[in-house]
Amino acid sequence: MPVVPYPEDLDLTRQAVEEPGTAKQGQSGEFFEPIFPVSALTQNQPLTIHELFEQSADRNPTKDLFRWRPILATATPTSPAVFSPVLTGMTYLTARERRLNIGRAIVALEQDGRLGPRGSDPSGRPEPIDEISGYGVGIWSMNRAEWQLVDLAGHAFSLVGIPLYDTLGPNVVEYVINHSPLSIVFTASSHIPALLKVAPKCPSLRVIVSMDTLMEREGAVLKAWAETTGVELWELPDFEIWGAKEGLKRKIQVRPPRPEQTATISYTSGTTGNPKGVVLTHSAVTHAVIAQSFGAAAVPEWEQPVMISYLPLAHIFERFMELLVIHIDGVLAYTTGDPLRLLEDAQIIQPHLFPSVPRVLNRIHQAIMAQVNAGGVKGALLSKAINAKIQHYRKTGEVKHAIYDALVFRKVRNLLGGRVLFIASGSAPISGEVLEVLKACFSCDVTEGYGLTETVGTCTSGIAWDVGHLGTTGYPRAGIKLKLVDVAELNYTVNDKPYPRGELLIGGPMIISRYHRDPENTKKAIDEDGWFHTGDIAAIDHVGRVKIVDRIKNVMKLSQGEYVALEKVEGVYALNPLFSTLLVHGDGLQSHIILIGICDPVQSAALIQRVTGEKVDPTDLNKIKSLINDKRVRRQVLRDLKKLSQKAGLTGFETIKGVHLEVDPFPEHVLTPTLKVKRQAAAQHYKQVIDAVYAEGDSLFKDEAISSRL
Repeated sequence: MPVVPYPEDLDLTRQAVEEPGTAKQGQSGEFFEPIFPVSALTQNQPLTIHELFEQSADRNPTKDLFRWRPILATATPTSPAVFSPVLTGMTYLTARERRLNIGRAIVALEQDGRLGPRGSDPSGRPEPIDEISGYGVGIWSMNRAEWQLVDLAGHAFSLVGIPLYDTLGPNVVEYVINHSPLSIVFTASSHIPALLKVAPKCPSLRVIVSMDTLMEREGAVLKAWAETTGVELWELPDFEIWGAKEGLKRKIQVRPPRPEQTATISYTSGTTGNPKGVVLTHSAVTHAVIAQSFGAAAVPEWEQPVMISYLPLAHIFERFMELLVIHIDGVLAYTTGDPLRLLEDAQIIQPHLFPSVPRVLNRIHQAIMAQVNAGGVKGALLSKAINAKIQHYRKTGEVKHAIYDALVFRKVRNLLGGRVLFIASGSAPISGEVLEVLKACFSCDVTEGYGLTETVGTCTSGIAWDVGHLGTTGYPRAGIKLKLVDVAELNYTVNDKPYPRGELLIGGPMIISRYHRDPENTKKAIDEDGWFHTGDIAAIDHVGRVKIVDRIKNVMKLSQGEYVALEKVEGVYALNPLFSTLLVHGDGLQSHIILIGICDPVQSAALIQRVTGEKVDPTDLNKIKSLINDKRVRRQVLRDLKKLSQKAGLTGFETIKGVHLEVDPFPEHVLTPTLKVKRQAAAQHYKQVIDAVYAEGDSLFKDEAISSRL
């Protein structure tokens, strides 16, 4: 298994060092990690995704690559889908053959002239992504084995995988199909109607392949509809049978890509406008995967590493993690795709690796703390055990405790299947307090990392036993170089004390090549020396760990001239267990910030009863909605938020002065596919609410004569 462990004499005081003589006026020097030699990224390592898969398949032909829960009964209007409690698997050998069959069938369509734009001559060919790469292959589905099979098929024939987000909706899907352009899309059957609706406006789209077998009547209707649009509609089993024919096997040979060719265009979700297409080469992706395998969590030799797959595969973080698992000879275990079944899925899958995002980890933390705060003997014992383990970790860096792990935390560990060895948090900042509690409860490595779509989802990550890494995103991975540049207008400089601060710039082999068909944004993001400008404000501490302080675009100025880093303060207020998610909003014409919170029904019911004395059933959402914005409830929420603000050392202008509470989740159109809030869209959607909260001012507290204390 190609995992390179940390050296035994690892010096935690030198996680990244500044290269002498590289500092310039208004810029820090260049930081790099001295732990692993850069040459190790390419010595006897795969240079393309195709090579990465082939090498792992050679090592593990009879071992599982994929596992999933087969569906036993589809959902009906009155009942949810039923899934098997027993996992089904697919070996590396089977996956290798199936992906070649899929790839050959795609190329056969190309050679038959069936992928050229509609209206072109019969021998028309699909438009390549660039002058040295193949054409695009679209994938639109929730996470499943077929998603990876199609992507791997493309890589075997130098084609370019282009994911479509499951939550993008038809407008952006149409944009990506035309912008890429895409001539063939593999999709879940549920998305076929949406694709056929946009097909007349997408002249490049010629073939749709359903990953699902269509019911006879359903298939006939969809195929007739497809024919009217000039699109071929296939079912994946038939497509694979065609690709497996001996004639095609002799005629169509594998076309391995070169490292410099485009592997994927990953469209960033974006918070405004159309998404940007991030072009990543095979070299960039494999460098990122190999760098992450240095110091990766060790799984017992007698077990094959298993990772649970539930984060969107179309997002680069999950895609990168799945390639890492393939590289280390592991298993990708797909959930049912139902967020409400995540714990049920985890208990059946029993993963070793649990990649996650703050939204999920904060919910787990809130559930644990609710047990602590419930009181009684169990609550007191859990509180004592957590505190004891945290103190033990802070002293030793060790996450295990013989007594408490056996007596208290066995049930907690079983929530995620009982075998989790590593929890990785990415996508957004998370509190160090949350990470410590999770380390204590799951007795495993829990680290926060930092990366962007433009850096293949990776850049920095923490060392699990480095106690000081909590609250930071860790050190730069092998091959990465970092530097900071002054942002004078926001008062961040490389001369700041105790640590230099500024916009984080990233260099190295795993960064973006360009934005697809977008030279203007490419020029803005990548300077003439090849540095990628992240737009994130960071500090680099005395041992080389990176802490993300702000994001330039998320900093707003209040009417009195004070700057507020909205994402930073959101991270503080997200610790309130009342909130499933939240948005902190600021207006340049106002002197304070406000909060819109999406509330957990169980926590809401408890809060309402505590404040008003009225008993509420957590399942009675209508009653919760009618009471959650009661003035007494909102006053208490503001008091609780003020306590969090004081504990975190926030300033007065960073303290929430107005709040609106909801039970219904944020609507899809104000969320990115990775569930980040689009601030502009949210401000427009909640305009009346925001105006009302600002108009209310401090009158909420006047009748209690305590407005001066807020």
